[in-house]
Amino acid sequence: MTTLAPGGHVDDARRYVLESRIATGGMGEVWSARDTVLDRAVAVKVLKTEYADDALFRTRFETEARHAAALQHPGIASVFDYGESSLDDGSGTPRPYLVMELVEGQPLSALLRPDAPLDPAAAQDLLAQAADALGVAHAAGIVHRDVKPANLLVTPDRRVKVTDFGIARAAEGMALTKTGEVMGTPAYISPEQAEGGTASAASDVYSLGVVAFECLAGRKPFVADSAVATAIAHLRDPVPDLPASVPGDLAAVVRRALSKAPGDRYSDGAELARALREPAGAATVVAPAVVPPAGSSTQVMPTVAPAAPAAAAPVPAPAPDRRRTPAPWPLLLGIAAVLAAVLLAVWLGTRDDTDSTSGETDTPSQTPEPSQTPTGTPTETPTETPTETPTETPTETPSETESPEPATVEVDPAAYVGRDRKDVEKELRDLGLEPTPVELENPGDQPEGIVASVEPSGTLQEGDTVAVSYWAKVPPGQEKQDDGEGDEG
Repeated sequence: MTTLAPGGHVDDARRYVLESRIATGGMGEVWSARDTVLDRAVAVKVLKTEYADDALFRTRFETEARHAAALQHPGIASVFDYGESSLDDGSGTPRPYLVMELVEGQPLSALLRPDAPLDPAAAQDLLAQAADALGVAHAAGIVHRDVKPANLLVTPDRRVKVTDFGIARAAEGMALTKTGEVMGTPAYISPEQAEGGTASAASDVYSLGVVAFECLAGRKPFVADSAVATAIAHLRDPVPDLPASVPGDLAAVVRRALSKAPGDRYSDGAELARALREPAGAATVVAPAVVPPAGSSTQVMPTVAPAAPAAAAPVPAPAPDRRRTPAPWPLLLGIAAVLAAVLLAVWLGTRDDTDSTSGETDTPSQTPEPSQTPTGTPTETPTETPTETPTETPTETPSETESPEPATVEVDPAAYVGRDRKDVEKELRDLGLEPTPVELENPGDQPEGIVASVEPSGTLQEGDTVAVSYWAKVPPGQEKQDDGEGDEG
Protein backbone atom coordinates (compact mmCIF):
# COMPACT_ATOMS: atom_id res chain seq x y z
CA MET A 1 0.00 0.00 0.00
CA THR A 2 1.54 3.30 -1.09
CA THR A 3 0.89 6.56 0.70
CA LEU A 4 0.99 10.24 -0.16
CA ALA A 5 3.34 12.66 1.57
CA PRO A 6 3.20 16.36 2.48
CA GLY A 7 4.51 18.55 -0.31
CA GLY A 8 3.31 16.15 -3.00
CA HIS A 9 0.91 17.00 -5.81
CA VAL A 10 -2.36 15.25 -6.70
CA ASP A 11 -2.58 16.42 -10.30
CA ASP A 12 -0.35 16.30 -13.35
CA ALA A 13 -0.52 20.10 -13.65
CA ARG A 14 0.89 20.32 -10.09
CA ARG A 15 -1.84 22.77 -9.14
CA TYR A 16 -2.86 21.23 -5.80
CA VAL A 17 -0.06 20.87 -3.22
CA LEU A 18 -0.75 18.60 -0.23
CA GLU A 19 0.09 20.07 3.18
CA SER A 20 -1.19 17.79 5.96
CA ARG A 21 -3.48 14.80 6.24
CA ILE A 22 -6.80 15.58 7.97
CA ALA A 23 -8.43 12.15 8.11
CA THR A 24 -8.36 8.63 6.71
CA GLY A 25 -11.60 6.79 5.97
CA GLY A 26 -12.52 3.41 4.59
CA MET A 27 -12.36 4.60 0.97
CA GLY A 28 -10.00 7.56 0.83
CA GLU A 29 -7.69 10.05 2.50
CA VAL A 30 -8.57 13.72 3.11
CA TRP A 31 -5.75 16.26 2.97
CA SER A 32 -5.44 19.96 3.68
CA ALA A 33 -3.96 21.41 0.49
CA ARG A 34 -3.33 24.64 -1.40
CA ASP A 35 -4.64 25.63 -4.79
CA THR A 36 -1.58 27.32 -6.32
CA VAL A 37 -3.58 28.90 -9.14
CA LEU A 38 -6.23 30.64 -7.02
CA ASP A 39 -3.97 30.78 -3.94
CA ARG A 40 -6.54 29.40 -1.52
CA ALA A 41 -6.75 26.58 1.02
CA VAL A 42 -8.74 23.54 -0.09
CA ALA A 43 -9.45 20.00 1.05
CA VAL A 44 -8.44 17.16 -1.27
CA LYS A 45 -9.97 13.71 -0.97
CA VAL A 46 -7.99 10.96 -2.73
CA LEU A 47 -9.18 7.43 -3.41
CA LYS A 48 -6.85 4.90 -1.80
CA THR A 49 -4.42 3.05 -4.05
CA GLU A 50 -5.85 -0.38 -3.24
CA TYR A 51 -9.27 0.70 -4.57
CA ALA A 52 -8.08 2.63 -7.63
CA ASP A 53 -8.52 -0.41 -9.90
CA ASP A 54 -11.91 -1.37 -8.42
CA ALA A 55 -14.69 -0.23 -10.77
CA LEU A 56 -17.30 -0.13 -7.96
CA PHE A 57 -15.21 2.12 -5.72
CA ARG A 58 -14.30 4.40 -8.60
CA THR A 59 -18.01 4.71 -9.44
CA ARG A 60 -18.85 5.57 -5.83
CA PHE A 61 -16.11 8.17 -5.75
CA GLU A 62 -17.24 9.77 -9.00
CA THR A 63 -20.85 9.72 -7.77
CA GLU A 64 -19.85 11.59 -4.61
CA ALA A 65 -18.19 14.28 -6.75
CA ARG A 66 -21.18 14.59 -9.07
CA HIS A 67 -23.79 14.72 -6.29
CA ALA A 68 -21.91 17.12 -4.05
CA ALA A 69 -21.04 19.44 -6.96
CA ALA A 70 -24.73 19.63 -7.91
CA LEU A 71 -25.66 20.98 -4.46
CA GLN A 72 -25.17 24.68 -3.82
CA HIS A 73 -26.03 25.66 -0.24
CA PRO A 74 -24.17 27.33 2.65
CA GLY A 75 -24.81 24.21 4.74
CA ILE A 76 -23.16 21.80 2.27
CA ALA A 77 -19.39 21.61 1.76
CA SER A 78 -18.76 22.82 -1.81
CA VAL A 79 -16.94 20.76 -4.46
CA PHE A 80 -14.52 22.74 -6.67
CA ASP A 81 -12.83 20.18 -8.89
CA TYR A 82 -12.53 16.49 -9.77
CA GLY A 83 -9.77 14.72 -11.60
CA GLU A 84 -7.64 11.64 -12.04
CA SER A 85 -3.87 11.53 -12.06
CA SER A 86 -0.77 9.46 -11.38
CA LEU A 87 0.01 10.91 -7.97
CA ASP A 88 3.32 11.58 -6.24
CA ASP A 89 3.19 8.30 -4.31
CA GLY A 90 5.37 6.14 -6.54
CA SER A 91 2.56 3.74 -7.40
CA GLY A 92 2.07 4.81 -11.00
CA THR A 93 -1.63 3.94 -10.67
CA PRO A 94 -4.03 6.71 -11.75
CA ARG A 95 -6.08 7.71 -8.72
CA PRO A 96 -9.23 9.85 -8.69
CA TYR A 97 -9.22 12.92 -6.43
CA LEU A 98 -11.86 15.38 -5.29
CA VAL A 99 -11.13 19.05 -4.44
CA MET A 100 -13.51 20.50 -1.86
CA GLU A 101 -14.05 23.50 0.36
CA LEU A 102 -11.80 23.38 3.42
CA VAL A 103 -14.14 23.82 6.39
CA GLU A 104 -12.58 25.43 9.45
CA GLY A 105 -14.10 23.67 12.44
CA GLN A 106 -14.62 20.22 13.85
CA PRO A 107 -17.19 17.44 13.47
CA LEU A 108 -20.21 17.41 15.77
CA SER A 109 -18.97 14.07 17.10
CA ALA A 110 -16.03 15.91 18.72
CA LEU A 111 -18.46 18.16 20.63
CA LEU A 112 -20.55 15.32 22.08
CA ARG A 113 -19.61 13.80 25.42
CA PRO A 114 -21.20 10.77 27.13
CA ASP A 115 -23.92 11.78 29.61
CA ALA A 116 -23.33 15.47 28.82
CA PRO A 117 -26.29 16.70 26.75
CA LEU A 118 -26.03 19.89 24.74
CA ASP A 119 -28.15 22.88 25.68
CA PRO A 120 -31.57 22.23 24.02
CA ALA A 121 -31.64 25.65 22.33
CA ALA A 122 -28.11 25.25 20.91
CA ALA A 123 -28.79 21.70 19.74
CA GLN A 124 -32.09 22.81 18.19
CA ASP A 125 -30.29 25.47 16.11
CA LEU A 126 -27.52 23.12 14.89
CA LEU A 127 -30.00 20.38 13.98
CA ALA A 128 -32.26 22.79 12.10
CA GLN A 129 -29.27 23.93 10.01
CA ALA A 130 -28.37 20.32 9.18
CA ALA A 131 -32.00 19.59 8.26
CA ASP A 132 -32.05 22.63 5.96
CA ALA A 133 -28.98 21.35 4.10
CA LEU A 134 -30.42 17.85 3.76
CA GLY A 135 -33.66 19.39 2.51
CA VAL A 136 -31.74 20.97 -0.39
CA ALA A 137 -30.25 17.55 -1.27
CA HIS A 138 -33.68 15.92 -1.02
CA ALA A 139 -35.20 18.56 -3.30
CA ALA A 140 -32.52 17.62 -5.86
CA GLY A 141 -33.44 13.94 -5.53
CA ILE A 142 -30.31 13.04 -3.57
CA VAL A 143 -30.39 10.93 -0.39
CA HIS A 144 -27.29 11.11 1.85
CA ARG A 145 -27.79 7.66 3.48
CA ASP A 146 -25.08 8.13 6.14
CA VAL A 147 -26.11 11.08 8.31
CA LYS A 148 -24.14 11.01 11.59
CA PRO A 149 -22.25 13.47 13.84
CA ALA A 150 -18.93 12.77 12.08
CA ASN A 151 -20.41 14.05 8.80
CA LEU A 152 -21.74 17.30 10.32
CA LEU A 153 -18.95 19.88 10.61
CA VAL A 154 -19.45 22.79 13.02
CA THR A 155 -17.55 26.02 12.38
CA PRO A 156 -16.34 28.38 15.16
CA ASP A 157 -19.35 30.64 14.53
CA ARG A 158 -21.70 27.62 14.96
CA ARG A 159 -22.51 27.12 11.29
CA VAL A 160 -23.16 23.51 10.19
CA LYS A 161 -21.75 21.98 7.00
CA VAL A 162 -22.94 18.56 5.80
CA THR A 163 -20.11 16.54 4.23
CA ASP A 164 -19.31 13.10 2.79
CA PHE A 165 -21.90 12.18 0.21
CA GLY A 166 -19.70 9.15 -0.49
CA ILE A 167 -22.54 6.59 -0.32
CA ALA A 168 -25.28 8.94 -1.40
CA ARG A 169 -27.28 8.19 -4.50
CA ALA A 170 -29.91 9.91 -6.58
CA ALA A 171 -33.41 8.73 -5.68
CA GLU A 172 -34.12 8.14 -9.39
CA GLY A 173 -30.75 6.60 -10.19
CA MET A 174 -29.16 3.18 -9.89
CA ALA A 175 -28.04 1.95 -6.49
CA LEU A 176 -24.30 1.50 -6.06
CA THR A 177 -24.64 -1.46 -3.71
CA LYS A 178 -25.42 -5.10 -4.28
CA THR A 179 -28.93 -6.33 -3.67
CA GLY A 180 -29.58 -6.67 0.05
CA GLU A 181 -26.34 -4.90 1.03
CA VAL A 182 -26.78 -2.45 3.90
CA MET A 183 -25.04 0.91 3.67
CA GLY A 184 -24.85 3.27 6.63
CA THR A 185 -23.64 3.39 10.22
CA PRO A 186 -25.48 0.95 12.58
CA ALA A 187 -25.87 3.46 15.43
CA TYR A 188 -27.70 5.92 13.12
CA ILE A 189 -29.26 3.63 10.51
CA SER A 190 -32.98 3.83 9.72
CA PRO A 191 -35.20 0.73 10.17
CA GLU A 192 -35.76 0.37 6.41
CA GLN A 193 -32.00 0.52 5.74
CA ALA A 194 -31.41 -2.05 8.50
CA GLU A 195 -33.77 -4.38 6.63
CA GLY A 196 -31.88 -3.86 3.39
CA GLY A 197 -34.66 -1.71 1.91
CA THR A 198 -34.40 1.40 -0.25
CA ALA A 199 -33.32 4.58 1.51
CA SER A 200 -35.40 7.71 1.02
CA ALA A 201 -35.46 11.29 2.28
CA ALA A 202 -37.37 9.99 5.33
CA SER A 203 -34.37 7.72 6.04
CA ASP A 204 -32.11 10.78 6.39
CA VAL A 205 -34.79 12.32 8.65
CA TYR A 206 -34.60 9.26 10.92
CA SER A 207 -30.79 9.36 11.09
CA LEU A 208 -30.83 13.06 11.95
CA GLY A 209 -33.46 12.23 14.59
CA VAL A 210 -30.96 9.81 16.15
CA VAL A 211 -28.34 12.58 16.12
CA ALA A 212 -30.89 14.90 17.77
CA PHE A 213 -31.61 12.33 20.50
CA GLU A 214 -27.88 11.95 21.19
CA CYS A 215 -27.40 15.73 21.40
CA LEU A 216 -30.33 16.17 23.82
CA ALA A 217 -29.82 13.05 25.96
CA GLY A 218 -26.04 12.66 25.96
CA ARG A 219 -26.39 9.09 24.66
CA LYS A 220 -27.59 7.23 21.60
CA PRO A 221 -31.16 5.86 21.71
CA PHE A 222 -30.14 2.33 20.70
CA VAL A 223 -26.88 0.68 21.77
CA ALA A 224 -26.26 -3.08 21.69
CA ASP A 225 -23.34 -5.50 21.93
CA SER A 226 -22.89 -5.81 18.16
CA ALA A 227 -23.65 -3.93 14.97
CA VAL A 228 -26.31 -6.49 14.04
CA ALA A 229 -28.05 -6.21 17.42
CA THR A 230 -27.97 -2.42 17.17
CA ALA A 231 -29.64 -2.52 13.75
CA ILE A 232 -32.34 -4.87 15.11
CA ALA A 233 -32.95 -2.46 18.01
CA HIS A 234 -33.72 0.28 15.48
CA LEU A 235 -36.27 -2.09 13.95
CA ARG A 236 -37.99 -3.39 17.09
CA ASP A 237 -37.28 -1.43 20.26
CA PRO A 238 -39.39 1.54 21.38
CA VAL A 239 -37.69 4.93 21.48
CA PRO A 240 -36.44 5.72 25.03
CA ASP A 241 -37.62 8.82 26.88
CA LEU A 242 -35.69 12.06 26.52
CA PRO A 243 -34.62 13.85 29.74
CA ALA A 244 -37.20 16.04 31.49
CA SER A 245 -34.97 19.05 30.75
CA VAL A 246 -35.93 18.82 27.05
CA PRO A 247 -39.04 20.92 26.25
CA GLY A 248 -42.04 18.73 25.53
CA ASP A 249 -42.74 20.15 22.06
CA LEU A 250 -39.11 19.66 20.96
CA ALA A 251 -39.15 16.10 22.33
CA ALA A 252 -42.32 15.46 20.31
CA VAL A 253 -40.57 16.57 17.11
CA VAL A 254 -37.63 14.22 17.79
CA ARG A 255 -39.99 11.34 18.59
CA ARG A 256 -41.85 11.78 15.32
CA ALA A 257 -38.56 11.88 13.39
CA LEU A 258 -37.74 8.51 15.02
CA SER A 259 -40.98 6.80 13.96
CA LYS A 260 -40.39 3.24 12.74
CA ALA A 261 -42.51 3.67 9.58
CA PRO A 262 -41.14 6.20 7.05
CA GLY A 263 -44.65 7.52 6.38
CA ASP A 264 -45.03 8.54 10.04
CA ARG A 265 -41.95 10.80 9.96
CA TYR A 266 -41.39 14.22 8.41
CA SER A 267 -41.27 13.76 4.65
CA ASP A 268 -37.84 15.38 4.12
CA GLY A 269 -35.19 17.60 5.67
CA ALA A 270 -37.02 20.83 4.86
CA GLU A 271 -40.15 19.75 6.77
CA LEU A 272 -38.03 18.60 9.72
CA ALA A 273 -36.19 21.96 9.74
CA ARG A 274 -39.49 23.85 9.97
CA ALA A 275 -40.64 21.64 12.84
CA LEU A 276 -37.35 22.12 14.72
CA ARG A 277 -37.58 25.90 14.41
CA GLU A 278 -41.25 26.00 15.44
CA PRO A 279 -41.77 22.89 17.61
CA ALA A 280 -44.81 24.38 19.35
CA GLY A 281 -46.62 24.82 16.03
CA ALA A 282 -45.55 21.38 14.82
CA ALA A 283 -46.99 19.83 17.98
CA THR A 284 -50.47 21.33 17.57
CA VAL A 285 -51.58 18.46 15.30
CA VAL A 286 -51.19 15.27 17.29
CA ALA A 287 -52.03 11.62 17.00
CA PRO A 288 -52.26 8.85 19.61
CA ALA A 289 -48.87 7.44 20.45
CA VAL A 290 -48.03 3.82 19.71
CA VAL A 291 -48.54 1.71 22.82
CA PRO A 292 -45.05 0.55 23.93
CA PRO A 293 -44.31 -3.01 25.07
CA ALA A 294 -45.04 -3.94 28.67
CA GLY A 295 -42.50 -2.61 31.13
CA SER A 296 -41.53 0.50 29.16
CA SER A 297 -42.44 4.07 30.07
CA THR A 298 -43.45 6.95 27.82
CA GLN A 299 -42.52 10.54 28.69
CA VAL A 300 -43.83 12.59 25.79
CA MET A 301 -47.50 12.02 25.00
CA PRO A 302 -48.97 12.24 22.52
CA THR A 303 -46.64 11.92 19.54
CA VAL A 304 -46.79 14.49 16.75
CA ALA A 305 -48.87 13.20 13.86
CA PRO A 306 -47.88 13.37 10.17
CA ALA A 307 -49.39 16.21 8.16
CA ALA A 308 -51.11 13.65 5.94
CA PRO A 309 -51.92 10.46 7.89
CA ALA A 310 -50.31 7.44 6.24
CA ALA A 311 -51.99 4.09 5.77
CA ALA A 312 -49.35 2.54 8.00
CA ALA A 313 -50.27 4.72 10.99
CA PRO A 314 -50.73 2.72 14.21
CA VAL A 315 -54.30 1.45 14.51
CA PRO A 316 -54.35 -0.57 17.76
CA ALA A 317 -53.71 2.46 20.02
CA PRO A 318 -57.15 4.16 19.77
CA ALA A 319 -59.04 0.93 20.49
CA PRO A 320 -58.17 0.75 24.22
CA ASP A 321 -59.12 4.43 24.57
CA ARG A 322 -62.58 3.84 23.12
CA ARG A 323 -63.15 0.96 25.46
CA ARG A 324 -61.98 2.91 28.49
CA THR A 325 -64.22 5.94 27.85
CA PRO A 326 -67.64 4.22 27.66
CA ALA A 327 -66.70 1.36 30.01
CA PRO A 328 -68.47 2.80 33.16
CA TRP A 329 -71.85 3.10 31.40
CA PRO A 330 -72.38 -0.62 30.61
CA LEU A 331 -71.29 -1.41 34.15
CA LEU A 332 -73.80 1.05 35.67
CA LEU A 333 -76.56 -0.19 33.39
CA GLY A 334 -75.76 -3.76 34.37
CA ILE A 335 -75.97 -2.93 38.08
CA ALA A 336 -79.27 -1.12 37.54
CA ALA A 337 -80.63 -4.11 35.63
CA VAL A 338 -79.63 -6.48 38.46
CA LEU A 339 -81.35 -4.25 41.03
CA ALA A 340 -84.45 -4.15 38.86
CA ALA A 341 -84.43 -7.93 38.57
CA VAL A 342 -84.12 -8.30 42.35
CA LEU A 343 -87.02 -5.91 42.97
CA LEU A 344 -89.11 -7.78 40.41
CA ALA A 345 -88.34 -11.09 42.06
CA VAL A 346 -89.32 -9.71 45.49
CA TRP A 347 -92.56 -8.34 44.08
CA LEU A 348 -93.40 -11.63 42.39
CA GLY A 349 -92.57 -13.54 45.57
CA THR A 350 -95.05 -11.37 47.46
CA ARG A 351 -97.71 -12.27 44.94
CA ASP A 352 -97.02 -15.99 45.48
CA ASP A 353 -98.20 -15.58 49.08
CA THR A 354 -101.69 -14.48 47.95
CA ASP A 355 -102.14 -16.00 44.47
CA SER A 356 -101.69 -19.71 43.67
CA THR A 357 -102.68 -19.80 40.01
CA SER A 358 -100.50 -21.53 37.44
CA GLY A 359 -100.17 -18.33 35.38
CA GLU A 360 -98.47 -16.65 38.35
CA THR A 361 -96.05 -19.54 38.64
CA ASP A 362 -95.01 -19.08 35.00
CA THR A 363 -94.03 -15.45 35.60
CA PRO A 364 -91.22 -16.09 38.14
CA SER A 365 -89.88 -18.94 36.02
CA GLN A 366 -89.13 -16.43 33.27
CA THR A 367 -87.37 -13.90 35.53
CA PRO A 368 -83.88 -15.44 35.11
CA GLU A 369 -83.92 -14.28 31.49
CA PRO A 370 -83.68 -10.54 32.33
CA SER A 371 -81.12 -11.34 35.03
CA GLN A 372 -78.87 -13.13 32.48
CA THR A 373 -78.60 -9.99 30.36
CA PRO A 374 -77.21 -7.70 33.09
CA THR A 375 -74.98 -10.43 34.45
CA GLY A 376 -73.32 -10.92 31.02
CA THR A 377 -72.61 -7.23 30.59
CA PRO A 378 -70.28 -6.68 33.58
CA THR A 379 -68.62 -10.06 33.02
CA GLU A 380 -67.58 -9.38 29.39
CA THR A 381 -66.08 -5.95 30.03
CA PRO A 382 -63.33 -6.92 32.53
CA THR A 383 -62.59 -10.22 30.76
CA GLU A 384 -62.09 -8.78 27.26
CA THR A 385 -59.83 -5.85 28.05
CA PRO A 386 -57.02 -7.62 30.00
CA THR A 387 -57.01 -10.52 27.54
CA GLU A 388 -56.38 -8.32 24.48
CA THR A 389 -53.90 -5.77 25.81
CA PRO A 390 -51.36 -7.70 27.94
CA THR A 391 -51.45 -10.89 25.87
CA GLU A 392 -50.79 -9.43 22.41
CA THR A 393 -48.04 -6.92 23.12
CA PRO A 394 -45.58 -8.88 25.31
CA THR A 395 -45.99 -12.05 23.25
CA GLU A 396 -45.24 -10.45 19.87
CA THR A 397 -42.22 -8.37 20.86
CA PRO A 398 -39.81 -11.13 21.98
CA SER A 399 -40.67 -13.38 19.05
CA GLU A 400 -40.07 -10.61 16.53
CA THR A 401 -36.81 -9.65 18.17
CA GLU A 402 -35.43 -13.16 18.10
CA SER A 403 -36.52 -14.25 14.63
CA PRO A 404 -34.47 -11.83 12.48
CA GLU A 405 -31.13 -12.76 14.09
CA PRO A 406 -29.04 -13.65 11.02
CA ALA A 407 -26.58 -16.51 10.78
CA THR A 408 -24.28 -14.68 8.38
CA VAL A 409 -22.47 -11.33 8.31
CA GLU A 410 -21.06 -9.20 5.48
CA VAL A 411 -17.39 -8.22 5.59
CA ASP A 412 -16.37 -5.40 3.23
CA PRO A 413 -12.56 -5.03 3.25
CA ALA A 414 -12.95 -1.40 2.21
CA ALA A 415 -14.35 -0.66 5.66
CA TYR A 416 -11.20 -1.91 7.41
CA VAL A 417 -8.12 -1.54 5.19
CA GLY A 418 -6.06 1.52 6.14
CA ARG A 419 -7.32 1.63 9.75
CA ASP A 420 -5.74 0.76 13.09
CA ARG A 421 -5.75 -2.98 13.51
CA LYS A 422 -7.03 -2.89 17.13
CA ASP A 423 -10.13 -0.96 16.05
CA VAL A 424 -10.66 -3.39 13.17
CA GLU A 425 -10.32 -6.45 15.41
CA LYS A 426 -12.84 -5.00 17.88
CA GLU A 427 -15.40 -4.32 15.14
CA LEU A 428 -14.98 -7.82 13.70
CA ARG A 429 -15.53 -9.31 17.17
CA ASP A 430 -18.66 -7.17 17.48
CA LEU A 431 -19.90 -8.83 14.28
CA GLY A 432 -19.48 -12.27 15.87
CA LEU A 433 -16.25 -13.14 14.02
CA GLU A 434 -12.87 -14.31 15.37
CA PRO A 435 -10.11 -11.94 14.15
CA THR A 436 -6.57 -13.34 13.96
CA PRO A 437 -3.74 -10.74 13.72
CA VAL A 438 -1.09 -11.38 11.04
CA GLU A 439 1.98 -9.15 11.23
CA LEU A 440 3.51 -8.13 7.87
CA GLU A 441 7.13 -7.10 7.45
CA ASN A 442 7.23 -3.35 6.95
CA PRO A 443 9.23 -2.30 3.84
CA GLY A 444 9.86 1.02 5.52
CA ASP A 445 7.20 3.18 3.95
CA GLN A 446 4.09 1.87 5.73
CA PRO A 447 2.50 3.22 8.93
CA GLU A 448 2.87 0.86 11.88
CA GLY A 449 -0.24 -1.06 13.00
CA ILE A 450 -2.33 -0.14 9.94
CA VAL A 451 -4.42 -2.92 8.37
CA ALA A 452 -3.30 -3.99 4.88
CA SER A 453 -5.91 -6.70 4.20
CA VAL A 454 -8.81 -8.61 5.75
CA GLU A 455 -9.32 -12.19 4.59
CA PRO A 456 -11.65 -13.83 3.92
CA SER A 457 -14.30 -11.24 3.08
CA GLY A 458 -17.81 -11.14 1.66
CA THR A 459 -20.53 -13.29 3.25
CA LEU A 460 -19.19 -15.14 6.33
CA GLN A 461 -20.73 -17.27 9.05
CA GLU A 462 -20.77 -15.95 12.60
CA GLY A 463 -17.83 -17.49 14.46
CA ASP A 464 -15.59 -17.64 11.34
CA THR A 465 -11.91 -16.77 11.70
CA VAL A 466 -10.74 -13.68 9.81
CA ALA A 467 -7.05 -12.93 9.22
CA VAL A 468 -6.26 -9.25 9.87
CA SER A 469 -2.91 -8.48 8.20
CA TYR A 470 -1.18 -5.32 9.43
CA TRP A 471 2.17 -3.61 8.99
CA ALA A 472 4.80 -4.22 11.64
CA LYS A 473 7.05 -1.56 13.12
CA VAL A 474 9.46 0.02 10.64
CA PRO A 475 12.86 -1.68 11.00
CA PRO A 476 15.59 0.59 12.40
CA GLY A 477 17.45 2.46 9.70
CA GLN A 478 14.64 2.19 7.13
CA GLU A 479 12.50 5.13 8.26
CA LYS A 480 11.70 7.68 5.59
CA GLN A 481 11.87 11.41 6.09
CA ASP A 482 8.07 11.76 6.43
CA ASP A 483 8.04 10.03 9.84
CA GLY A 484 4.63 11.47 10.66
CA GLU A 485 2.97 9.11 8.18
CA GLY A 486 3.32 6.06 10.37
CA ASP A 487 1.94 7.76 13.46
CA GLU A 488 -1.59 8.06 12.19
CA GLY A 489 -4.11 5.32 12.60
